[in-house]
Amino acid sequence: MSRTTLKDYEAVVNAMKGYIEGNIVGKGEVMKSTFHKDAIMYGYTNDGKLSAGSIQNLYDLIDTLGPAKDLQYRIDVLDIAVTVAVVRIILESPEVEYADYHTLLKVDGEWKVISKVFHQY
Repeated sequence: MSRTTLKDYEAVVNAMKGYIEGNIVGKGEVMKSTFHKDAIMYGYTNDGKLSAGSIQNLYDLIDTLGPAKDLQYRIDVLDIAVTVAVVRIILESPEVEYADYHTLLKVDGEWKVISKVFHQY
């Protein structure tokens, strides 16, 4: 029996909106509402290099890349277990495509991403 409610699902999706909006406007600061202050990020870029470390690396990259106004995305909530959730986000633009997996934790009543792993195509 699932204990996940529609309210839980909507709260997790809403938690990801800062991440999406930050990509669209090209501002890392906009993304900060989505992530825990100590979040980490790991993944491979399209040239096969491993990107690893603090979520600040993402904010810096987004500030460098600028707006992605033609960004298309899909948010899939893969699972929610009371205080833990896993979300897959597919990001596509004319320039790039990513598969992101975000692990969220409910901290002080708010969903926050604590880790992001990704693959850039």
